[in-house]
Amino acid sequence: MARIISVANQKGGVSKTTTAVNFGANLKFNFGKRVLLVDIDPQGNLTDNLGFDIDGSNQPTIYEVLKDEYSISETILDYKGIDLVPADIALSSAEREFTQVGSEHRLKRVLQSIKENYDYIIIDCPPSLGMLTVNAFTVSDEIIIPVEAAYFSLKGLIKLSETIASVKEYTNDKLTIRGVLFTKYNKRFNISKEMKTTAGEISNVIGAEIFETFIRRTTIVDEAQAAGSDLINFQKASTAEDDYKAFTEEYLKKVGDLNGKW
Repeated sequence: MARIISVANQKGGVSKTTTAVNFGANLKFNFGKRVLLVDIDPQGNLTDNLGFDIDGSNQPTIYEVLKDEYSISETILDYKGIDLVPADIALSSAEREFTQVGSEHRLKRVLQSIKENYDYIIIDCPPSLGMLTVNAFTVSDEIIIPVEAAYFSLKGLIKLSETIASVKEYTNDKLTIRGVLFTKYNKRFNISKEMKTTAGEISNVIGAEIFETFIRRTTIVDEAQAAGSDLINFQKASTAEDDYKAFTEEYLKKVGDLNGKW
């Protein structure tokens, strides 16, 4: 049975999609896990990051699945052995369409039929705290929160924790925050050093650990995204590739799945 993880932060530009892609890639290519990536961001950044251009095509997406027009298995694309449920701009209609009672359970319902096929399902959430994010939190076992090592990316953690608390109360009492992951870190910048301390203080408030691994800033991340690739399969070595491998290993140790099933 798959462990389901939401990668979430209502602030954009914090390497949320980069984390979802490269966490999933490491689970698959370095640790041999069966992985499904689910894009529920109307911007479709996860879909684009893996090299799929579905605009104007007949490719069904998570939007059609949530509307019960397709089964989720009919939408799955293959990225080098990783399965992907794509998204595009049509998903932006979901926030105003899915307003009836029980809409927060739509994603949970559609994932039930394929949970047994994977070890890990990773959901890339939109940079907001609306119905799509609530759907992701309702089906997830846990949340990973990427934050950029800068003040304004940390400010929103309190609001995010309030949404998580609401989901725990009403739709998913087993939901936990696995940890806060620092991204775009540069130890030479004073702001990054200050945020390491500040994040520790905030983690106490929201009840979440800080991952020991920090993801260092590098332009190769942007190059890999433009090429439609994760960092492992990109042709240039980078500090971020090393960091995401270390982060994935740290995660697997935390959940007791480094050498076997959790």
